[in-house]
Amino acid sequence: MEAREGAAGFRHPEKPLLILCGAIASETQAVLSASGLSDAVEITALPAIWHNFPERIPEGVETKALRARKGRADRPVFVGYADCGTGGMLDEVCERLDLQRIAGPHCYSFFAGEARFNALADAELGTFYLTDYLARHFEPLIWQGMGLSANPEMQDAMFGSYTRLVYLAQTDDAALTAQAEDAARRLDLRFERVFTGYGELGDFIDGLRPKASAAP
Repeated sequence: MEAREGAAGFRHPEKPLLILCGAIASETQAVLSASGLSDAVEITALPAIWHNFPERIPEGVETKALRARKGRADRPVFVGYADCGTGGMLDEVCERLDLQRIAGPHCYSFFAGEARFNALADAELGTFYLTDYLARHFEPLIWQGMGLSANPEMQDAMFGSYTRLVYLAQTDDAALTAQAEDAARRLDLRFERVFTGYGELGDFIDGLRPKASAAP
């Protein structure tokens, strides 16, 4: 269930809270539903555009966590981010506030699985990655968000060292695959699709299961 914040804070302080990146909100809700945890966990999302501004993530997580624990200091709070470009700053917040985040450097790694992602990266260092969310929102987040629409001359400087675009697909969606292919064409990169499903996100979500109802 998604958190609704008001003057008094979150509506379900008796439930664990998951603070997550808006770019994985749909995937997280799908996994929660499949795991039977939709009503057992409260979720709240930070803006997906922070994918481009990772320095904002630690403070955003800290603010949400402190607000969620008003009146219940021992409330379990989980973080639906990997390090995600914060350079260890998110880990500092998690350690100080006793929060648990998804393991790994970024969402590409936890969707693909660490070993599989490392193999992809080692095979071709000049690889640009898209997830379902980034394929769907390539125009506002990448093309416009990184300034390429206004300054097309920046493309070579920003993407000149890339040779391949790998679409890490969480779902089998022909329309999303077409959007990812179009993104590769616009960036002048070779296209490759790798189906990942939800990867290690599922294991992380299963760890949110209340202890009393955990499977034997």
